[in-house]
Amino acid sequence: MVKNVLKTAALSLGIAVLFAGVALAHGSGSGTKSIKLTIKGTGATASSGYVGANGQCVDTGDTSWLDAYACPSGNCQCITVTDATLSGAGRSGGSVSDFFITSDSGINPVTVTPVSPGPNPQCNLILGALTTTDSSSNVTTLNLVGVSCKKLIGVSSKNPSGNEPDNTISGGWGISGTPAPTQTNSGWGTFTGTNIKATNAVSLTLSGWQTK
Repeated sequence: MVKNVLKTAALSLGIAVLFAGVALAHGSGSGTKSIKLTIKGTGATASSGYVGANGQCVDTGDTSWLDAYACPSGNCQCITVTDATLSGAGRSGGSVSDFFITSDSGINPVTVTPVSPGPNPQCNLILGALTTTDSSSNVTTLNLVGVSCKKLIGVSSKNPSGNEPDNTISGGWGISGTPAPTQTNSGWGTFTGTNIKATNAVSLTLSGWQTK
């Protein structure tokens, strides 16, 4: 009798766990997948038609994000990334276009006076937008927000300021609603990257999640 009761209880528990697992899987969204993309290109100062009064990017097509930033510090630069390539897991072919970045030199978390002799510390706010087109011609715009910080190497007693060969870039990304993607989807995540000063090479690695 006791054994039968235990078997019944165990069976009921197993069924409950099974249904709970099904409900959890359904709730998490079966169309949500992790993605990792790498974007590489060459950075350059944007042409005058894309530069606003304070140096920020304008008329890029992303009306509620990049185009909406008025550069309150008054000290911005608009950069365009050309010849960009796209690769990575979760992406079957595709291309990148309309890649713009506003760098706000007027926003720097370093507010202390630099110690002399030594480097001039600097991190700047960046906002960006880029458009991706996959192999099925689905178009998605990604918004970026983050910081670009000087990378320091070669510090020594003879070279107390060191060398600054590139900038490190990091932040977060999300799928834009303006313009809306041609295929309904949403996504977000983080990114890291570099900007090599000598060649103007820009490289970003984006990781995160996308739901279709």
